[in-house]
Amino acid sequence: MMRAKALIAAVFLGLGTAVTGQGTAAPHPEQALLEDLVVANRILARQLDILDIQGHTSTRSRTNPNHWYMPKFISPGGATVPDMIEYDLDSKEVHGARTDNAREIYLHGETYKARPDVMAIVHAHTPEFVAFGMSSVPLWNGDSPVPVWDIRPFNRGRSGVVSTPALGRAMAEELGRSEAVLLWGHGIALTAASLPEAVSRVDALRDAAQLQQAAIAMGDTWTPQTRAATEDPARTWEYHKKAVVKATGGRVPISPEPPPRPSDPDRATAHDLVLANRILVSEELRILDTLGHVSVRNRRNPNSYFIAPRVAPGAVTLADLVLRDLTTAQPDSDGLSIHDEVYRARPDVGAVLYARTPEIVALTHGSARLRPVVNGGAFIGNGLPEVAVDPRNPILANPALGRRVTDALGKAAGVLLPRHGFVLTAGSIYSLVDRAYQLRQNAIIQRQAIALRGRVAYLNERPAESAQETGPGQPNQGQQPGPTGPAEGRAWVYWSQIVPLD
Repeated sequence: MMRAKALIAAVFLGLGTAVTGQGTAAPHPEQALLEDLVVANRILARQLDILDIQGHTSTRSRTNPNHWYMPKFISPGGATVPDMIEYDLDSKEVHGARTDNAREIYLHGETYKARPDVMAIVHAHTPEFVAFGMSSVPLWNGDSPVPVWDIRPFNRGRSGVVSTPALGRAMAEELGRSEAVLLWGHGIALTAASLPEAVSRVDALRDAAQLQQAAIAMGDTWTPQTRAATEDPARTWEYHKKAVVKATGGRVPISPEPPPRPSDPDRATAHDLVLANRILVSEELRILDTLGHVSVRNRRNPNSYFIAPRVAPGAVTLADLVLRDLTTAQPDSDGLSIHDEVYRARPDVGAVLYARTPEIVALTHGSARLRPVVNGGAFIGNGLPEVAVDPRNPILANPALGRRVTDALGKAAGVLLPRHGFVLTAGSIYSLVDRAYQLRQNAIIQRQAIALRGRVAYLNERPAESAQETGPGQPNQGQQPGPTGPAEGRAWVYWSQIVPLD
């Protein structure tokens, strides 16, 4: 019965497997293309580390040049064939309205409309691309600089995503006949004649960006040079495609089931906390070391919270969790006073993180201060508040530090502890993990942009007043409602699928 429902659903979506009149399964007319689109997203996310949790790749239909395909609101590393949605050139769903469209469908749709030669598009927030986009130093694609599109003049002076047809048209106009365009504070949009070429070209351009960064960091002046003849992209494609298919059991993956979660609220909260520890210490995020810790407020009793105070995050199990009561005075030698005081002062906070992530700590002393350079780090604002710590005293065995952190925190998202670490908060454990990831990404990008030795732009810098109201339309004109995704967020769902608890 469940299989029958899935097959019927596929007919209405026009994707994946369809049902013939005799009840037998038949592939989608462009099944091979959809499978290649899944593979492309997974290669760029898992094999090449070019797509992050919010990037996406699309492809034009091979049978109808006025249609194109793109994953729904999902992290690209977890994309499957049933996740693909078919659009027309106005970015309208071909098989009926959806509520799970990605926010930036117009980045793709308006580019396909303006460029009939384009068959595939990659939109990535790769640190190297964002760093060049926020620096006065150009990124050279051979002997041509990659153009930079500043969204602010078309978005009332604000940074943001390409979420309207007007913004998509403005970006496509800046792209022109170029292969790629850098998006201010946001990443890159790269076009190609096929999915294999898109994978090969964005990988080559990222390599070029890294080479230019290395040369500039060593004090050399980069000399633009004619781009070498492009090798057959099929070689790169086939190699990485085999790795993706092998990792998914020898076939292009079908929709994975979300990892099981206990139905009991307390056990579900505890399960999420164990998973959060494992995610934050994983290679995907690299936020926590062996001494950091994360906590989550108890849903049934907001005057208590769960935490694993004496176990390294990578080894936390359910048995290591304790429930700490905010109404009872308890000794503290593990830094729990930070969590105590934040939960007492901020009823809106549902989760707290204390970490010593090197990339972030590096921007808490000296002349370079942590500032937002990418949309995901916009919550940094003009800078997070700071609390100085005495390196001669143990940090975690200092109950007074919790009160000082809370006093400095106010309504901010977090507090920096210069030369030592930071404290971060969010309304849920899911948002906290995503925010920690975005904070580290922002720090990596900012450091790369500074190393280019040009002028670095920051998100809280606005263009001239005369430019703020110009452009092809109001920023919300034609904008669709926000996408409907899993309650935990697409990032959490993806990480929970790839980070083991064993």
